[in-house]
Amino acid sequence: MKSKPVVIETRGNWNAVAANFEDRVCNSCGNDKSEQLLAMHGTAYHRCLECSLIYARPMAKNLTDINEQNYQEGLDKYAEKAEKQRIQNHKRLRIFDKYRKTNLFLEIGCNTGIVILAARDLKWDVKGVDISIAASEYAREKRGLDVFSGDVMSAKYPSDSFDVIYTNSVMEHLDNPKETLIEVKRILRPGGVFYADTVNWDSYTRRILGKNWRYMDPIDHVHLYTPENVLTLAENVGLEHERTWTTGVRVRANQPGSSWDTPWYFNIMKGPLSLATRFTNKGDAIKFLLRKPI
Repeated sequence: MKSKPVVIETRGNWNAVAANFEDRVCNSCGNDKSEQLLAMHGTAYHRCLECSLIYARPMAKNLTDINEQNYQEGLDKYAEKAEKQRIQNHKRLRIFDKYRKTNLFLEIGCNTGIVILAARDLKWDVKGVDISIAASEYAREKRGLDVFSGDVMSAKYPSDSFDVIYTNSVMEHLDNPKETLIEVKRILRPGGVFYADTVNWDSYTRRILGKNWRYMDPIDHVHLYTPENVLTLAENVGLEHERTWTTGVRVRANQPGSSWDTPWYFNIMKGPLSLATRFTNKGDAIKFLLRKPI
C-alpha cells in the first residue's frame, strides 16, 4: 500500500517530535476495509470491518522516535515508582505462581525495570526488553537487570523458554502487535502465558470522555483493544484465550489541553459504573491472559 506522508507537530509532551504518517491496513487480519470512529491530531481511529481491531489510520511511521521522546521526558518519574510500587507488584505477580516451571519471566516494554525488579524479589529469573535506549540503559546500569535494548523479535530468545511474558501499557504502542504475538508464541514454553494490560476502547470512560480521555491519542496509542477483538487476535496468532477482565472508570478529563468540565451526575455515577465493570468488561483498562497450546 502506498504511504500517505503527513507531517505535523505532535501535541502535549511530544511536541519536539513530528509525526510522519502512512496509510495502514488491519494488522490482525490484513483487511483493508474499515470505518472511521474518531478523528484527532491529524489522523483517526478506524475499526476493521472484518475483525474489529481498532487502529490509527493513517499511522505514524516514526513511532520509535515518538516513544523515545516520551521515555526520556518521563524517565525520572518512572524510576521513582520502583519502591512505591514494589509491594503492589508483588501482589499483582502472584497470579503467575501456578505457571512456574522453567522459572523464566520476561517483560516486553520493561521501561526502567519496575516490574521485573519485583519479579526478581519473588525468585523469578527475569529478563526484559525495551525499545527505549534511555530506559533500558537505566535498567541495566542502575538496577543490574538483564534488559535488551530493542524489540522482542531482535532479542532472539530461545524457543519454548518462558513461563510468563508480561506487558503493561505496551500493546497500544505497537505498530505490529501480530508480529509481536507470533514471536511471543515462539519463545513461550508450551503451556506458558502472555499477559497484557492495555487500553479498552469498549469502556465507560471512552463513552464519557471521548477525546478528553488521555488514552485517546492515535499518534502514540496506535492500536486499541476490546474483549472481542482480543479473541480474534489470539486466534489469528495461534494462542489460546484464558481470561479477559477490565478495571477502572474515569469521569474527569485528563487529555492535555482539555477544558471539558465533568457534569455533576458523572461523579455520582463513577462508583456504580466501577462496580458494573466486574460484570460488563467495560473498565478503561483491559487485561487479558493468553496461553501457548501444549
